[in-house]
Amino acid sequence: MTRNPYLRAEPPVAPPTGIRALDRAECWRLLESAEVARLAVVDEQGADIFPINYLVNDGSLFFRSAPGTKIVSLTEHPSVAVEIDGADERERWSVVVRGEAHRLDDDTLIGESGVQGLQTMTSSDKWNYFEIVPRTVTGIRFRRG
Repeated sequence: MTRNPYLRAEPPVAPPTGIRALDRAECWRLLESAEVARLAVVDEQGADIFPINYLVNDGSLFFRSAPGTKIVSLTEHPSVAVEIDGADERERWSVVVRGEAHRLDDDTLIGESGVQGLQTMTSSDKWNYFEIVPRTVTGIRFRRG
């Protein structure tokens, strides 16, 4: 009989929820395949969430915005989270990017990012351009319920 509990031959127990972490490459592949995300910002009233169209370029996320509360919140509190989710035939998935949002004021970077050509959900003029520089990118897959 072994006294060391780490040497016992007990089979590992699978998590009952069936949740599986995604590697970084799969997270980026999913980010590149989606068009709409949820942008979480913070203002004096707490957290708020906005749907955004975005694009991925060179390890950052880019989006456009019309003037409004979102821009005020981003200026005062640039730490954000962005979430996308989806499903395939048997599983659902979610990817979360946490990082800093910065308003772009360099015409060369705006042009190189491709954000000016980004199609958006609404027809309002969106001439404010932002880059989200990720601190973390995480994702999960789980079986459909």
